[in-house]
Formats: sequence, C-alpha cells, structure tokens
Amino acid sequence: MRLTAFSDIALRVLLLTGAVADGQQMTTRAIAEGVGAPYHHVTKTVSRLVGLGLLTSTRGRSGGVSITPAGLDASVGQILRELEAGSAMVECESPGGRCPLDNECRLRLALTQARDAFYRELDGVHVKDLISQRQVGPVMVALSMRAPEFPGGRDAVTPTPGNTTTRDPVAQ
Repeated sequence: MRLTAFSDIALRVLLLTGAVADGQQMTTRAIAEGVGAPYHHVTKTVSRLVGLGLLTSTRGRSGGVSITPAGLDASVGQILRELEAGSAMVECESPGGRCPLDNECRLRLALTQARDAFYRELDGVHVKDLISQRQVGPVMVALSMRAPEFPGGRDAVTPTPGNTTTRDPVAQ
C-alpha cells in the first residue's frame, strides 16, 4: 500500500511539531522547511490537521502552530484512516472508475481487507512514540529553534545485563 503525499506530509508535520518544546510554536514556513515540503502543501495539511484537532494554530505576528495532546496521543492508523478516506487503491474504487471485470469482483474485497489490516497494525503506534530527539534535533537546530529534550526519554541509552548498552530500536 502506498500513502498519498498528503498523508506523508501530515505525518512528518506531526512528528516535527510533536518535538517542539512545550509552549513553543512553529510557523508554517518553518514547518515546510523542516519537513522538506512545499509551503502551500504544508499550509493545506496544517489546516486539515487543525480541523481534526491534532494541531492548534494561532494567527498573528506571534502566532504559530503546535501539536495538541490529542495529536500526540493519536494513533497512526486513526490518522491515516481519516486522511486516506476516499483514496482509491484501484481504479474501480474511484468515482467513475470502470473495469470490465467489475461484476462480483473479489479483488476489491481482498484489497479492502488488506487496507483494514494495514490500518489495524498501525493502531498501536502513536505519534508520541515515534518522536526521536536524534531524528528531529538537527532539524530544529537548522531552523534556529531549541532542540527537544526528552528527559530519561525515548532516546535514552538503556543498560542491559553484562554492562553493555543498547539503544531503543524505535528511536533509531
């Protein structure tokens, strides 16, 4: 399954804004630079995420965008279901899509079940669990913003028996 560019940008926006220090906001232009996407695509994406309650936006000179607690707690499966709704996997699913084999098609059902399984697998993955200081720290520094700090956090080195250390695999 392939995600739309819109969903890809939305997930990047959530990861970046999720790493911002509490009380700090980002401009949409800084977000666009940070996620490597065109400004107008990011503004559209931010607007949609604000509408879903995952981001909050403040207008004006000292305004900006920040992630909400609901945005941090949201599951990737839930987000993708919302953002990918209406996206056709095959032409026959799209409005006006035509296929000569459409009568009692079993492929469409199989693809629908596969898509549902994909989303279910991502239901246990939450935005807050994906944010890594090593991932977003350099981006924040490049944007002249304070690098995020995760006290005892997701990037912490964890001691294991035998005095060796391993890093959290999710953070790598």
